[in-house]
Amino acid sequence: MADPGARMERRLLWASLWRQRGPVSLAVLAVAIGASVAAALLHVSGDVNQRLTRELRALGPNLLLLPGAGAPADWLDERALRERLAATGLDGVPLLYASARAGDAAVPIVGADLPAARRLHPSWRRTGPCDGAIAGVRLARRLGLAPGDSLTLAFAGGPRTRAVLVTGTFEAGGPDDDALWLPLSDVQALANLPGRASLAQVRVEGGEDALPVALRRLERGGAFRARPLYALSRTEQDLLHRMRRVMAMVTVAALVAGALSAYGTLTDLALERRREIALLKAIGASRRRIIGRLVTESLVIGLAGGVLGWLIGFGFAQIIGREVFHAGVRLRWDVPPIVIALATLTAAVAALGPVRLALAVEPARALKGE
Repeated sequence: MADPGARMERRLLWASLWRQRGPVSLAVLAVAIGASVAAALLHVSGDVNQRLTRELRALGPNLLLLPGAGAPADWLDERALRERLAATGLDGVPLLYASARAGDAAVPIVGADLPAARRLHPSWRRTGPCDGAIAGVRLARRLGLAPGDSLTLAFAGGPRTRAVLVTGTFEAGGPDDDALWLPLSDVQALANLPGRASLAQVRVEGGEDALPVALRRLERGGAFRARPLYALSRTEQDLLHRMRRVMAMVTVAALVAGALSAYGTLTDLALERRREIALLKAIGASRRRIIGRLVTESLVIGLAGGVLGWLIGFGFAQIIGREVFHAGVRLRWDVPPIVIALATLTAAVAALGPVRLALAVEPARALKGE
């Protein structure tokens, strides 16, 4: 059976809140505004790494894998390379560089798994199907090539000539635009280097700790030497750090603003209740009981503000997701407890104002109206 004293305290609590529902509603709204910003940013931050990773994939590979000191020659073993990439769970493309001549013109050749290269370089602008020989735009302009043209190549150290059909062109915005890309197996056969690769382009995704971990796993055994493209990796990591810092600063600023608003509202509420507080002191209520009642009222306000703020914040998160990422933000059930806890803490801090005022009330003077 419930304690009659506890039941009475609950009734008094709800009666007090309901009697001053106007100022209480303002305090709830003040807490909810800060909590809504925290809820929106927490929901967005849960997806931001994944969504930014997808956006950053357009930048291409951020690591090169080269022959290591333990490699048997200045070439990578394609089979061992693919096994190492599969073991580390990384997306990579073995490349074999060669040179050929088309008449009097030198033609740089790159052998690659073309579908995998397209995945690793999503920013390439392609023309025509890219499932055979694809020419960089600068090479195509230099040789006057277009999709559907045939090109006769002469390779040193392999068959004298080979006719290839150019199925498409691409623009990468770098040295790749000067090369002719062919399937890796064709270049290996033409260059008489079966099962070999010059290097591998690799994409490492994740936070700032992902790259060092990938380096250690790739270089294990000494057959491979990993060289990060630091400018690209640091750009990605710096972007993620800045995004997190901005979100944290905005969240803190919103919670501080909410706490200050609630502080002022609750202090004004306590000023209106000076006679009530004085009466409680006059009939013998202890300081602990008075403080407990005020803090409890503030925590109830914080709880209500947290729930309301989470609902508003989730709506804001959907707007941010659609405007920034052009997609909705998934609901995260770990956010409501965090938001409610932050709102409750904000209200508890705001309770310092009414508590300080209540402790300073002198019953005799307050009851006289002074």
